[in-house]
Amino acid sequence: MANKNKTKLIVIIISLLALVVVCVAVTLHIASGRSSGTDSGVDTDLSTMSATAIYSEVSNMMNKPEKYDGKHIKVKGYYVVSIDPGTGKRYEYCLIPDATECCQQGLLFKLKKGERDKLPKEEHRFVISGKFVRKKAPGTDDPNAYTVMLEDAKIYKK
Repeated sequence: MANKNKTKLIVIIISLLALVVVCVAVTLHIASGRSSGTDSGVDTDLSTMSATAIYSEVSNMMNKPEKYDGKHIKVKGYYVVSIDPGTGKRYEYCLIPDATECCQQGLLFKLKKGERDKLPKEEHRFVISGKFVRKKAPGTDDPNAYTVMLEDAKIYKK
């Protein structure tokens, strides 16, 4: 009887250890932002993450942009255009939703040549990647004011 209990205990411990290993592996996969299908050259692939992980990563990108500066980011969101009424300048964004789509974040982008014809209709979902850059905000002397965007952005077919 004691041997049966020992065997059961060993099986339970091994099962729990296996579960912990799987949980750690999944967490590391999400944190890295990569999947086996990630394009080479993409440093952070938000297009394959869960909505909760995306929200966390985008918050980090906006709060600590220096960590992402120069990195290649891939993201899924909605295509949105904004026109500055004062200048008439057109700005294009990837609107990135969170799990409940209540706290969406817009990421400005500039397309590389030849990509414009791949853009979806406004407010339609798409996947885009580009180099994350942080630049001094125009029209201010504040050294802490900056804008972030994806440069040389590429549109992916669905």
